[in-house]
Order: sequence, then structure tokens, then C-alpha cells
Amino acid sequence: MTGAATPGDRPVRHELHPLELLSMAWRTFRAEPARVVVPALIIFALDALQGTIFTELAVDRLGLESVAFAFVYGASTLGLTFYSGMLERMVGAVERNETPQPIGEVLRTLPWVRLFLADVVLLVLGAVAALLIVLPGLVLDTLFALVGPLINLLGCTVRQAFRRSLLLVWPHFALVFCFVAIPLAVEHEVLVLVHDQVPDEALGLVFLSTFVVSTAFGIALGLTEVSVAERLVRGAHGPGRGVRSGDFELPESMA
Repeated sequence: MTGAATPGDRPVRHELHPLELLSMAWRTFRAEPARVVVPALIIFALDALQGTIFTELAVDRLGLESVAFAFVYGASTLGLTFYSGMLERMVGAVERNETPQPIGEVLRTLPWVRLFLADVVLLVLGAVAALLIVLPGLVLDTLFALVGPLINLLGCTVRQAFRRSLLLVWPHFALVFCFVAIPLAVEHEVLVLVHDQVPDEALGLVFLSTFVVSTAFGIALGLTEVSVAERLVRGAHGPGRGVRSGDFELPESMA
């Protein structure tokens, strides 16, 4: 960003345009595909495994189908939160045209405990909201979509990350709702449809279908969350040409 412009000569800035964010996410994927895909395969394989086991146990033995699907919905948020937090450390520098950290340094310095704790909090909140009614769950997914990336970007606590996500997302609620919450809801419905079509006894097929769907949606959503966080917090341009000064918030401004 250059110096302040005079009132009569204000620079033309990009708004937080959906196409800009999609372009940033796609550029990141093309620049570092292995850093994007490999963590996703591991994280969402574990996510699919625990979701498959819990669903089969709850539906077949306990008859708690609604509880099972609520848990799977919350678990998908859990995997995405951890993944987006790790992904920001893995490839967030690409959004700022910087060199990514070496993998060893990423694994050594990643705030594993804070990301896991944030995951657990969002899992509980998301599962409870999904049991009550759909809309509050979508609102929670929107307002706290940036928790994972913010833990890394700002080096903050879990509580601060929740607060910062709320403050950053609120002025752009509709955009984040469409880019994160709605795709999460679509992923959930696709998983429900797949589980309805696959025989309960075919555990391998249930796991594989869950894994494929979760990984595809997870990569897209994780990259989107990183792009939104980088744009708002660091003013990263990615492939864009500028950003409005009111669209980003520097780490120093944290209370």
C-alpha cells in the first residue's frame, strides 16, 4: 500500500469481490499443490474414518440417526477448521507473494493445541446448532469461519481468534455466508444422500465416499478461508491489483 491519497485523487481499490477471492485461491493451489493436497488427504481421511464409525454405531445400534448426522456435520467443521489453520501456515505466504516456510518449520511451529482446542469448541457449537435448527448452524459457520487461519496469522489465543473472526466477518457476512456456510451445508446434504444410497454394511464404501466428498469440499473451503483471512488481515492482493483500506485489519490492532 502506498501513502494516503488526496481527497481529489483517491486510488481505485478492489472491493472484496468473489471473483478476486476465487482467483487468489486458485493461484495458491497452482503454486503449491502438494502443500494443499497432502494435508487434506491426511486430515479428511481421519475425519471420514471417525465420522463413518460414529454414524454406523449410532444408526445401527442406537437408532440415533439425527444425532449421528448432527455429529458428522459438526465433525466436517472440525476437520475444516484444523485444515484451514494448517493451510494458512503452509501456503498463506503465496497470497502475499512471499516464500512459504519449510515443511519442517511449519510442523515444528504450528500451534497444534490451539487449533485442536478451537476445533473442539466449534465441533460442540456446530453439533448443538445442527440439532436445534439449520439457520443458527449456518450463522455460526459464517461468523467463525476464519478462526483457524487467524490463530496462525495473528498468533492469538483461541478466544481472541473467535472474537477477531466475528469482527472481521460481520461487515462481509453475506460474502462469507455464500462462500463458506452454504458450501458446508451442501457438503452435509451430499454426505446424507450418499449415506442413504450406500448399504450400511459396506463400511469401506461409506468411508471412501465420505472421504472423497469431504476432501473435495475441504480443499476448496480451506483455500477460500485462507484467501479471505489474508485479504482482510494482511491486505494480501494475490492476483489482484489492490484492496480497500477498510477491508483489512493489521495484527497490531488486536486488543
